[in-house]
Amino acid sequence: MALDVTRFLAKLVAACALLVAAPALAQPVDTGHLVAELVARDQSIAPGATTYVAVRQKIDKGWHTYWRNSGDSGEATRVVWTLPPGWTAGDIVWPAPTRQPTGPLMNYGYQGEVLLPVPITAPANAKPGETVTLKAAASFLVCEEICVPEDAVLTLSLPLVEGLADPNPAWSGPIAKALSDAPAPANFASVFAKQGTNIVLAVTGEGLKGADVSEAYFFPFDSTVIDHAKPQAIERGPDGLTLTLTPGYAFQEGDGPKTMAGVLSLGDRAYEISANVGTPPPGASGLGAPPSKAAGGGGGALGLPLAAAFAFLGGLILNLMPCVFPILAMKAA
Repeated sequence: MALDVTRFLAKLVAACALLVAAPALAQPVDTGHLVAELVARDQSIAPGATTYVAVRQKIDKGWHTYWRNSGDSGEATRVVWTLPPGWTAGDIVWPAPTRQPTGPLMNYGYQGEVLLPVPITAPANAKPGETVTLKAAASFLVCEEICVPEDAVLTLSLPLVEGLADPNPAWSGPIAKALSDAPAPANFASVFAKQGTNIVLAVTGEGLKGADVSEAYFFPFDSTVIDHAKPQAIERGPDGLTLTLTPGYAFQEGDGPKTMAGVLSLGDRAYEISANVGTPPPGASGLGAPPSKAAGGGGGALGLPLAAAFAFLGGLILNLMPCVFPILAMKAA
């Protein structure tokens, strides 16, 4: 009888320890122009299960970091994980980027707050009752008028439990939204073709029929396939749209790439697409450019002299920006 009571008390103490243990705790790190931390979707994890842990960036106002393809200059955020034996980390689930113009250059990245979720899987032989420490070494290039490389070593303590984990009340919602909003492969037909000095990218599919494509923009995964700074002309079609792009370095030798993958953003939603060389279908064009949201009102368009003045000013600004040339040299190398 005494032995049974002892076992019962031991189990009770262990259960209470799990209840009072601080779930999924992390310490934010101020790198200078952003605050970074690891945040978990769940308060704990079960053996053999997968959760999502996000690198959260709270970026200073006016500054930005970079997407997986940073554009004309810049450098993507990098994360290197140090995990206990048997644990694995997947690839970053990148949110759709926004355009970050820098003088005459066009870069792709993020402002404000951004979450970069990563799937983390525990081994099947992990022991409930233990707490593991996940560590990530994150490198950011943070830019405003200058660019500053900043680093942080981030840690997160994650308890192991049996059964389903409870969602983290602070971060399960934001991480779920980041995963839901992230560009996912779409059931679109995508082809591209060289036409004169341009590339036309034609995308068709049910989700594009009658859609508002006035903010359509293609963010390629490969930084060499297009000239990022050039405008992307949009033409509507009954079944989709066509973007006219300016080819990049990849098309300067031979026939150029046979495939072109990236993110097609429509402003409020984004899709992953992969296009092969082919003939653009008739349904991707023929309806002209989408109506301009800035039409009317007088102040939206720039006259040619004013546009030329802004272009000249952009060139002067670029010459005064010490961050751009070293990064351009690295990308060229």
